[in-house]
Amino acid sequence: MIWKTSTHEFSATVCQRTGKTCPGLAHLARSIAQAVTTAGPATSPDFRVEGSSELTHCGPGCIARFDARADLIRVFCGARPEADAESLGAYADLMFDDLAGACPAHGLDTSPCAMLQAVALAPAAPVDHPLSAAF
Repeated sequence: MIWKTSTHEFSATVCQRTGKTCPGLAHLARSIAQAVTTAGPATSPDFRVEGSSELTHCGPGCIARFDARADLIRVFCGARPEADAESLGAYADLMFDDLAGACPAHGLDTSPCAMLQAVALAPAAPVDHPLSAAF
């Protein structure tokens, strides 16, 4: 599923447990995106936050790991706690990015049950109206 807000474009996979998109995953990602956007003016360009949260909309024990930067947010549901962050990122690259040279993610013995990626949208450029120069 793909949708946009005024600040991000979201892409989510279907949950492998339920066969549907996950409202808990979408809610968490929107909250993280809002927090990162709000913190933007007070942080450096390399600001990054990583963590995990139990999704209350899902069955007990559904843990979502997240990695959030100003330009990119990724959330992985059901990823093993010992899963390497770099391997999760490589797996997300395979799922979400249109990369001709993508390689399989090494080190993942079990894939996440659902994933979401939020890409920050570039600020809209001001539009010059052709008639404004005449006045």
